[in-house]
This record gives sequence, C-alpha cells and structure tokens, in this order.
Amino acid sequence: MKSMIGSSDADCEFVHGSGNVDRDLKRPHPDLEQARALLAARIVRTLDAQGLTTRDAEAATGAGAA
Repeated sequence: MKSMIGSSDADCEFVHGSGNVDRDLKRPHPDLEQARALLAARIVRTLDAQGLTTRDAEAATGAGAA
C-alpha cells in the first residue's frame, strides 16, 4: 500500500459515490439501511430541538429505544 503522506491530489483516485454508502459497499438491503439511518438522524434532531433525552421520549411515548 502506497503511503499518502506528502503526496498530491494528482496521486489519488477520487470516485464519486452513489449517495448511499451501503450501496457503494455492496451491503445487503442498502435502501432499507439508508432509510433507517435517515430516520434515526431525524429522531435525534427532533429530540435535540426539544431538549429531550431518549429516556424522556420513552416516558412520553411508551416506545423504548432498542
């Protein structure tokens, strides 16, 4: 493996991804995994915006974190 220390961008190969890392890595069910990740991120943003912990959300909804 070639060391990248001190090398320029001309020595690197850049590949534009599909926008779905699971698909790029050829993992099973990439669309489902991306949907789960996006949903989790939205839940975290919502909890943060409301100043809630996961325990607060569990108490309010009755739905526990897995």
